[in-house]
Amino acid sequence: MLKRLRFGAIRALQLATYSFVMLAVCLYCECIGRVWCMWLAPKGSLERVRRANRLVRHCNVELTRLTLAIFNAELEIAGTVPDGRFIIVSNHQSIADIAILSSTLRNTNLKFVAKKSLGRGIPGVSLVLREWGSALVSRNGSRQDVARLRAMARQLEHWEGSVVVFPEGTRSRDGRLLPYKAAAVRIIAETANLPILPIAIDGTHAVSDLRGFVRNMAGARGRVTIGRPIPPEVWRHRVDEVVDEVREWTSETIAAGRVSATVARHGDRGHAIPSKLRYQ
Repeated sequence: MLKRLRFGAIRALQLATYSFVMLAVCLYCECIGRVWCMWLAPKGSLERVRRANRLVRHCNVELTRLTLAIFNAELEIAGTVPDGRFIIVSNHQSIADIAILSSTLRNTNLKFVAKKSLGRGIPGVSLVLREWGSALVSRNGSRQDVARLRAMARQLEHWEGSVVVFPEGTRSRDGRLLPYKAAAVRIIAETANLPILPIAIDGTHAVSDLRGFVRNMAGARGRVTIGRPIPPEVWRHRVDEVVDEVREWTSETIAAGRVSATVARHGDRGHAIPSKLRYQ
């Protein structure tokens, strides 16, 4: 009984600490972003681009590090982050994936194709998605959404950025890979003409939402595997087929990690793991 009470007190302290840290980082990003990046840098200027990219990179790296440290969790990165700008095609398991990818691929200045509702009401996050090069779209794939994707793709060079597309369209809450939809990848690829970079995420489905954070974040472990870039001359005129190939690679990569116990299955807490980011 005493052991349970002690465990509950530790978990409550972790959650309280994390809630405070997350809110502080988000408010910091919102305030500094509005003042330093928007008010003190001319709209459309290269200085605003560089300030915004630097702030977003800093906030996501620190938030990811603090999250791992507070919860004694681990994020392993397999593969090498290549130089250049990309269309990143990744599966999606958790609300944490945006910060994780932004931290892992920090030098690529990530922009996202995100659902429209995220553009309002979330300190720091909404500002970044709404003002600094991402595309906010609805789930129905309207003509306005296509126009937003093309506009975002044309602006990637101005923002010195890469873009992340989650072709599943939503989070997989149990870790099983959902069908990939190629439409958004095709629109962006044909407009931006950038290499496609496959990414496989696993383990984060244990904390797919806020309830998962409360229950499972302590001692969690996740893995991000970086594939090889697919140049435009390979995907041109066959984007749909390439997206299917990326999904197959992602499925095999996730399965291999689970077989080798690199990533725990949902519910398998395992042993305590050092809180760090580790590159293979």
